[in-house]
Amino acid sequence: MLLPLKMTKHNFKSNIAWIKKNQTEDGSIVWDLNGKCDPWDHLECLLALAIFEEEAHFKKGMNWFFANLDDNHLIQSEFKNGKVHKNYYEHHHAIYAAVPLLQYLHMGLDKKYVKEKLNEVAKITEATLAARDQFGCFYWAQDINGMCDNSLITATSSIYLSLKCAIKIFEKFAIDTTQLKTELKSIRACFHENSERFDRDQVDRSRFSMDYYYPFLSGLDQDKESFIKGLSLFYVDGLGIKCVIEEPWVTFAESSELIIALCRFREFDLARKIFREINEFKDQDGVLPTGYQYAEKIFWPDERSSWTNAAYVIAADCLFDLTNKEKAILS
Repeated sequence: MLLPLKMTKHNFKSNIAWIKKNQTEDGSIVWDLNGKCDPWDHLECLLALAIFEEEAHFKKGMNWFFANLDDNHLIQSEFKNGKVHKNYYEHHHAIYAAVPLLQYLHMGLDKKYVKEKLNEVAKITEATLAARDQFGCFYWAQDINGMCDNSLITATSSIYLSLKCAIKIFEKFAIDTTQLKTELKSIRACFHENSERFDRDQVDRSRFSMDYYYPFLSGLDQDKESFIKGLSLFYVDGLGIKCVIEEPWVTFAESSELIIALCRFREFDLARKIFREINEFKDQDGVLPTGYQYAEKIFWPDERSSWTNAAYVIAADCLFDLTNKEKAILS
């Protein structure tokens, strides 16, 4: 099916409706009506809701996020049925709130609401920047025993993007960001000069598509030639982007995020091609499943994750400019 040259918000109403359906009474957005809530995925859904100017659902979800920050100004890694399910922090989670908040501002919505959250955003930023080792690399997580000795490429890239969005938020309220911009330069230098710090568990990170494309999506790596060269390792023509290099499994969140990275490099023709391919996998309700195992020819896992549909909407806005507004994800 050929996509129209210009898609509008109308084409994605079913995806937004699915995200809203997965929002519980307390405001958290679960994966797929199963009670599980990952805060980063929750915030990804809020970014899609901001794009669609779904203010009531956005604020309800953001209020849940802020209510569940603890004294460390961080948020536990996973919730289930409204209660903490994984009692540790992943450092890229809390700071990601800056991305939907910035998109909310880009949409020209309730600036006073964001202003009321500035102090907490500043504390989250401070807590995130404190989670670095002697080399300046981010520990991926911490628990009651302290920092977990691991630096992850995707998590670091997400933090980098989130901090750029935090800077833009602060600047909209005339808050000085000189020190934060210095920190950004330091993070960038650390990432490129300490690559050995990202393989400390003897795991070959080049197997994972997110570790390939997320530095490019976030702007942490701007080498277009390397980006295009790596694409052939994960792109399955006609299907989308593999999650792991050796597995016959494409996922539609990874495919959507790769499209965002392509848009950052203004590779719109290929972005449109991949978008058209994953668009074919929407079900009769217009909702995307999480992934497709093409050797077995089955959808796997058996779910329609809210965050997959959020990533799809965010990619659509980057590719088709659904909002005619700035894109926080491309900051």
